[in-house]
Amino acid sequence: MKKLISLVICVTFALTIYAQNLQRPEHETLAWKILQDSQLAYEQGDLGEAIRIADAAKQQRKREVEWSLSVLNQALVPPAIQKLGDDISLIMNAFEERNSEDALLVIHNAMIKYPIETINNSIAELMKKIALHKEYPEADYLLGKLYTFEGEYSIADRYLTNAWMNAAILDVPEQKFDILYQMAALAKLQKNEEKYEKSLLLIIADDKYIKPDGSDDIFIRAVKQSIARDDTTIDKLFTLYRSKAYTSLNAYYLLTDYYISKGNTDKALSMSTLATLIAFTRIYEALVARDMDYKFMKPENAKNVPNSAFLNYLETVGEYYDISEWGAKNGIWKGYFNYAKILHAAGRYELAEELFSCLSQYCPEDFWRKMALRELLKLF
Repeated sequence: MKKLISLVICVTFALTIYAQNLQRPEHETLAWKILQDSQLAYEQGDLGEAIRIADAAKQQRKREVEWSLSVLNQALVPPAIQKLGDDISLIMNAFEERNSEDALLVIHNAMIKYPIETINNSIAELMKKIALHKEYPEADYLLGKLYTFEGEYSIADRYLTNAWMNAAILDVPEQKFDILYQMAALAKLQKNEEKYEKSLLLIIADDKYIKPDGSDDIFIRAVKQSIARDDTTIDKLFTLYRSKAYTSLNAYYLLTDYYISKGNTDKALSMSTLATLIAFTRIYEALVARDMDYKFMKPENAKNVPNSAFLNYLETVGEYYDISEWGAKNGIWKGYFNYAKILHAAGRYELAEELFSCLSQYCPEDFWRKMALRELLKLF
């Protein structure tokens, strides 16, 4: 018993001394503020300074978490608090009675990300979650980019891998896609084809269109079965199928190119089909936002009007410069052209010809309109 009491006294004393060496983080020195300065230095082209500041942000994040844990550990030492067990609600009430402001601040800040129901009303679980944040994936991601620009690929790879491993604690969960895109770009520079493909497949994993082993899932199988039917037209394809997986669009384009380079026509068809459906849906929604009466449908028979819904779609896009430019910037018109070539390679000659014909008439980007006409002429 005496040994136990001595141990408690020693731990309490150690925590007190440790906490005295840790300062309560001030707003201007918070890790996220420091990381903003690093991002600014990067945008101004000072990569060396950006690296230095980003590393400082990582160190500050560790200090912030250590301070938070130290504050909670000290606040939990009194026997009256320990008698309350692990119930965070009871503990918070006791902290309020004791005016334990720092401890309450730590808990309230942590529970913004981890609400009480996600931690089983447990102070121990909350402290485990807080401890995870000693890692700083946002800073690792930026450092990975910076070292990539510096040509230090092995260092960049280490930071990006760490960022991905800790993606679960990102303040903005969607930033995991930025990490994966950067990992893919680095893998390409390193000529690591396996890692390049894996990074891109991880980007599209949440879409549930492609299985983890790279094979087609239910949706894309259905689309490809429809494409294989003789009565399927471009109009019918875009009427039946849509996709809003906008974050994954570029990954599908990159995977299309990758599988073409590997001679895997079937996988290239899957990826290109999905990319085309996503691209179509995104621009269709932009058109509807501009004109709520717009419908993807064949215009009524009249002279001097497109004779298909897709032709009308392309012509309508051409009426909005910003939408056309967005499509060009994001590779949409190139994607349509490549899709027509893939359809032809897959033996879907009628669909390929129809798509080339539409693009040759109304593609908003001159270059791809001319390229489509050139390919169309080859078919005759």
